[in-house]
Amino acid sequence: DLKGMKRRRISGFAGLNSGAAMSPDKNWVALTLSKDGNPELYKINLINSQTIRLTRTRYASEASPSWSPDGKQIVFVSDQGGTPQLYVISSDGSAPQRITFKGGQNVDPDWGPDGRIVCSRLWGGKYGIVVLDMGGTEIAITSDDANYEDPSWAPDARHIICSRSINYISELYVLDTMGDAPLRFPLSFGEWKSPDWSPVNY
Repeated sequence: DLKGMKRRRISGFAGLNSGAAMSPDKNWVALTLSKDGNPELYKINLINSQTIRLTRTRYASEASPSWSPDGKQIVFVSDQGGTPQLYVISSDGSAPQRITFKGGQNVDPDWGPDGRIVCSRLWGGKYGIVVLDMGGTEIAITSDDANYEDPSWAPDARHIICSRSINYISELYVLDTMGDAPLRFPLSFGEWKSPDWSPVNY
């Protein structure tokens, strides 16, 4: 709770407890747990701590869940096809489907407020940012020699914040999906990674 500065543990199983993402209704958290073996996708109810397993891929790993705006689906990363790619599953664990087939890897998905998904794609030895919709349309919005990773949508469904690294120096940049030039986020000297844009202003 950012206002009351209080915290409570919601997951403390043996093994991995990582990549938590809160549902739009604030009642569930999707995350990766390895308590039953390999890393799988689960959801935990924040009211009664009910834990539900969503994936069962014995020889694969799942990570980086992100909820759809209506809370009915979750996009996540799985290597069940051999390389890390994006998959979508219903929030009850049914109807999983792969949605990316280009690039060596597709990782770090974030489901935006207008229904589009942004991710980081490995292509030609560099990670770039790609925006895709469930209809199959994909648009690459970066093209230089830097690595762009960990994208996160702004509430306006137009801008994306991400990390940009070149020569082993990582900074935060804001990207414009309508074509304006990338904007460096003004931060003090150091390494900056894994940003997450809040849904509201504080």
